[in-house]
Amino acid sequence: MKQSSWGCTIFIQLSLCLIVYVSLHLGHPFFFSSNDDGDNATPLDLHFISVAGGFRPLYHQTRLLRLMEKVAETYKAKFVVSSSEHGEEDSLLQNATRLSSSLKLPWYTRRKGFGYFREHIKMPFGGSLDVVFVDTGSLQQEVLGGALNGSMISQLRGLARILKAVDGDWRIVVGSDPLLASTLTKESEESKKVARTFHQILTKYGVNLYISEEGCTSGGSNEGFSCITVPNQPENQGPTNDSKREREDGFLLHRVSFSEFVIYTINSSGQVIDTKLVKQKGKETI
Repeated sequence: MKQSSWGCTIFIQLSLCLIVYVSLHLGHPFFFSSNDDGDNATPLDLHFISVAGGFRPLYHQTRLLRLMEKVAETYKAKFVVSSSEHGEEDSLLQNATRLSSSLKLPWYTRRKGFGYFREHIKMPFGGSLDVVFVDTGSLQQEVLGGALNGSMISQLRGLARILKAVDGDWRIVVGSDPLLASTLTKESEESKKVARTFHQILTKYGVNLYISEEGCTSGGSNEGFSCITVPNQPENQGPTNDSKREREDGFLLHRVSFSEFVIYTINSSGQVIDTKLVKQKGKETI
């Protein structure tokens, strides 16, 4: 009788432990072991996070940062890329380091007073990654204005100049607008010409990935490079319900190796809602 009671007690304790474990991990189904993180994943792969800035209610911001914290710890993320047009003044960036020690990582974002600039990052397996930030907001406004002017030409030349100096094995451009010809089908011919020029510059200088806060279809691809949208809740969209915000908000987890670049789109519920694979040209079989 005592043996039966003892066995029942052990069973109840194990059941309670299981319930606690499940409750702690519910809502974060994207977590997987390094062995499951793609067939070609290696311990030397570089992981980092990219996220959109902008206003979020405190509850949603805290939840998003806690989720980013778990991802950063799990995959040993080395840095965060923010596409926010507010740069270092963005509230998500400012609250991240106060909320979590795991997010006290380098945050690369736009700098005020700099039209274009780049971050050059050494990778664990050798080689480097270049992240180039572009002020697409001001250029987009002029594009939508219609006439091709000196300011637009100067900005496009500045973009070409900084990309020409880029020598990383992987090259990423980050902006807040798409500026791709395919997204401006209803605009003037001059606007389309500027968008095509932007596209051609990125292709000419070997850009692998363009990260935009809006305009790209998730995982969208162009002839020379891939374009992907950071999940975000636009500030000018107005109030929205919690379930819709969860579907729209989130961030990207990137895994970079010698020959491939994998992007996981994660919503604020912790679900992987899209995966994009970019192959390094000429290195597919190495």
